[in-house]
Amino acid sequence: MDWVERINKAVNYIEERIESEEPINEADISRITACSFGLFQGTFTQISGVSLSEYVRRRKLTLAAHDLLNTNAKVIDIALKYGYQSADAFNVAFKRLHGVSPSKSKKPDVKLTFYCRLHFALSIKGVDKMDYTIIEREAFSVVGVRRTTPYGAGTWAIVKTDDEMEKAKELFGRFYDLGLCFGFGDDGSNDYMCAVEYDGEPPANLDSYSYPAATWLKFEAKGTLTGNTLLQVWQRINNEFLPQSKYKKAAATIEKFVLWDEVNDICNVEIWLPVMLK
Repeated sequence: MDWVERINKAVNYIEERIESEEPINEADISRITACSFGLFQGTFTQISGVSLSEYVRRRKLTLAAHDLLNTNAKVIDIALKYGYQSADAFNVAFKRLHGVSPSKSKKPDVKLTFYCRLHFALSIKGVDKMDYTIIEREAFSVVGVRRTTPYGAGTWAIVKTDDEMEKAKELFGRFYDLGLCFGFGDDGSNDYMCAVEYDGEPPANLDSYSYPAATWLKFEAKGTLTGNTLLQVWQRINNEFLPQSKYKKAAATIEKFVLWDEVNDICNVEIWLPVMLK
């Protein structure tokens, strides 16, 4: 068994103890890694950039946020579950990580922080935090242009070259700012819709789509176009967040284009995921 496999087994052991509310035994970690616990701690920090104790703290508070939002457990019970001896100590730690108190985390439009479990390979996943906001939305509808094209941005190319943007401006008072992704075909084609929110009768020759009331997760992709910021955030959502969170996609995802400035190489896109518990 090589070192990477051993350290991943140690991380799995730690995660299992966090989930099962059992104490982490240093002797067990030494046995798994075939080295002293002190050496493991030092190596862990060197290659991950975060101390073992800080990693455990982040993971506990990430899971505690999920429990607060998805169970009826009392704050003190969740605090004890994750090793905090008082509600006050838990409140301080929770607010330091998430920016809000445990009681306020249940309110609408609150942004929380998610830390994935670490996985060691040729690269390390999960060290950087991902901020997300949980939002409860009532049912709403969108209208626009829906097409299946050979590549991801094909529908945007259609609306930009066929004067559809100007038509949207005339009809709705604004350009299309939403991109709905319904999925990719085996050949790489993309079923995609450029749209705006609209609660009236759909205009002729335009497509419509309705979302039921649902829980949504909102992520933000702020950065540069040349740096592939939007793609990188999507990769982290699909490769890190969703596999390790308690959520799965429930319907077509939405990209809300707050700013897309090709001249100045700036993008600000909100990624909205309708979700349900796994």
